[in-house]
Amino acid sequence: MAIAKMNKIKLISLQEKKNDILQLLQGLGSVELVDMSQAYESSSLAAPSQKEEIVKEIKILERKYDEYCSHLSFLQIHLPKQPFLNVLKEKKAERTIEELELEGKKINQEILMTTIQEAIRNLSDYESSMNDLREQENFLIKWEKLTVIPNQESDYRYIQKRVGTIPQTASDDFIRSLRESDLIVIEDIFQTRDEYGIAVVFDKYNEKEVERLLDANHFFKLDYPYQLTPKEQLVKNQKDYTQLLERQKSTREQLSHLTDEEWQLKVLIELSYAELQRLKGQLFLIDETHLFVLEGWLETKKVSVVQSLLQDNLSEADYAFVVQDVETDDIESVPIVLENNKYVAPFEILTEMYSLPKYNEIDPTPFLMPFYLIFFGMMMADAGYGLMMFLVTTITLKGFPLSKSLKRSMTFFQLLGLASIVWGIIYGSFFGLELPIMLLSTMDDVNTILLISVVFGVIQIIFGLGLKTYMMLRDKNIYGALGDGVGWLTIIAGFILLIVSKLIFPNQLLSTIGIGIAIAGATLIIIATVMATSNKVLGVGIGLYNLYGISGYLGDIVSYTRLMALGVSGGSIGLAFNMIIDFLPPTAKFTVGILLFIVLHLVNIGLSALSAYVHGARLIFVEFFGKFYEGGGKALNPLKTSEEHIDLKNIFIYKSEE
Repeated sequence: MAIAKMNKIKLISLQEKKNDILQLLQGLGSVELVDMSQAYESSSLAAPSQKEEIVKEIKILERKYDEYCSHLSFLQIHLPKQPFLNVLKEKKAERTIEELELEGKKINQEILMTTIQEAIRNLSDYESSMNDLREQENFLIKWEKLTVIPNQESDYRYIQKRVGTIPQTASDDFIRSLRESDLIVIEDIFQTRDEYGIAVVFDKYNEKEVERLLDANHFFKLDYPYQLTPKEQLVKNQKDYTQLLERQKSTREQLSHLTDEEWQLKVLIELSYAELQRLKGQLFLIDETHLFVLEGWLETKKVSVVQSLLQDNLSEADYAFVVQDVETDDIESVPIVLENNKYVAPFEILTEMYSLPKYNEIDPTPFLMPFYLIFFGMMMADAGYGLMMFLVTTITLKGFPLSKSLKRSMTFFQLLGLASIVWGIIYGSFFGLELPIMLLSTMDDVNTILLISVVFGVIQIIFGLGLKTYMMLRDKNIYGALGDGVGWLTIIAGFILLIVSKLIFPNQLLSTIGIGIAIAGATLIIIATVMATSNKVLGVGIGLYNLYGISGYLGDIVSYTRLMALGVSGGSIGLAFNMIIDFLPPTAKFTVGILLFIVLHLVNIGLSALSAYVHGARLIFVEFFGKFYEGGGKALNPLKTSEEHIDLKNIFIYKSEE
C-alpha cells in the first residue's frame, strides 16, 4: 500500500523498428514517454524536417479520427435502440493491438465511408428539400383561392390582371382607396394582420392610370415562381413531400441494419487513436539517420515484461535497453501510480481529487480510509440508508460489467454503505425508526456524540502530526520533526491530560503534569526553530510566532463538530418524515403514505449522502492533509489506446520483483 516504485528506461534501436517498438509499448499500456526533444533541440541528433512530416501526419490523422467519430455518432442515432438494462449489461469488447490491426486490415474503408457519407448527404438533402416544401406550403396556402397563374400572360384581349399585396393599416386607407376606384375590380384572396392579398382586374386601356393608382396605395406585385395555380402546386408539393419522406424512411431503414459498420467504425476509431498517439510519441524521441532514442517511465515490477517483449520481438543486435533508478533531480517529474489493496484502492478517489503525492511523499490513501469511513457513517447516521447504498452498489457491481473507474466508484460507496449501517445501528436508526438496540440516541445523547466527534478529530490531528514527524525524520530533518511534529504532539498531549484532570478524573497533580507537558512542547518548538535558523534572535521570534498556530488547531478541532451536527440533523429529518406520515388517516397511511415514505426518504438519503461526502472530504483535505501532506504529483500518462469503445486486452500477468 504505497506509491509504486518507478524506473526510468532508455531504449536505442533502428529507425525501421520504431513503429513496431512503440506498438509493443502501447500494447502494454504502462510506459509514459519522456519528451527528449527540448533537451536535444540544439543537438545535431534532432531532425526538424522529419518532425515537420510527423506533425503533418498528425493533422491528417486527427481529421480522419474526427471523421470516424462523427460518422459513428451519426450511425448510432439511426441504429435500433437497445433496452436500457441490455445496454448496461453489455460488456465492452476486448482486443490486443495486434488483433485490432488484423481487424482493421479486413475493413474496406472506401466502401464503409462512402456508404455513411452518401447516407449523410442524402438525409441532409431530403431534409433541406422538405424544409423548402414546408416553406412553400405556407406561401401557397395563403394564395390557394387564386384560380389563375399570376405571372402568366392574360388570354383576354382587353382585360388585364395584377396579383399582389396591399399593407393593412389601422385606418385601411390603401385598400379603401382601391375599392372606391371605378378603374379596377378587386378579388380578395386572403387577409392577415399585416396585409391583404388581392387580385386586380382592369381594362387594358386604363393600364397606366391603374399602375399609378396601385403604386400610390403601395401595391406590391406578387413574385410567383410556379407554372401551376397555387392549389395545383400544393397538390404537387404534397406528392413530392410524400416521396421525400419515403426516401428518408428507406435510407434510415438501411442505416438501422448497419451494425457491422458500427463495429468497423469503432475499430477504426481505436486504431486511428492508437496510431495518433504513436505519432505524437515520435515527437518525444531523438532521431538520427539510422537510430532513435526513447526514454520513459515504467513501474519497476513491469520492467521484466518489457524486456521479455523486446526479446521476443527483436534481435538482441537491434536494440539496447537501459534501466535506471530514480535520481534526486527526477523526483518532481516522476509520474505516480498508487498501489493499494481492493479495500483501500477505492479511496484513491479522494487522494486524486485533492492531489496525487509526489514520488518522495507517502501515499495518504491507507491513512485517510478508516477516518473517512467513520466520518461518513457518523454523518449518514441511519442503518436503512446505509443498507440501501450497500444493496444498490452490490447489485450494480455483481449484475453489470462496469468500467474500471465506475467499478472503483461503486466499491467506494459500497464500503461507505457498510460504515453507515454500523453507525446506524450505534444510533439505533433505521429509516428514521428506532431500533430495539440503541447505543447512542441522536435526540438524547447529543453532548456525548459531540464529545466523540471531537475525540475522533483530535485522534486524526495527532495521526497527521505523527505522519509529518515520520516524514521529516525519514528526510533527516531533525529540527523540523521536533518543531513541527513532536512539539505540537507534546502540547496536545498536555492539553488532553489537563482536560481529563478537570472533567473526567479531577486531580491537581494530573493537571499540573498536563500544564508542564504543554509548556515543554511549546519550549521544544521555540528551541527547534532557533536551532534550525542561522539567526538565533530571529529564530526566537519565528518560534514564538509558530506558537500562534495553536488557534488554528483549536479551529480544526471545532470543525469536527459537524460530525455530530449532520448526523443529528439527518436523523431528525428522517424522524420528522415518519411523524408526518403517521399523522395521516389509516387509509391514506397505507396508500399515499407508502409513496410519501419512499419519496421523502430517498430525498433524505440523497441530501445526507451528499453532505457526508462533501464534509467528510473537507475534514480530510483541510484538517488532516493540512498537517502533513503536500501533494503535487502527476498521474502516469502511458502510451495506450483510448479504450473508449474497445478495451485493450491485458495478456500479461505482472509479478512484483523482489
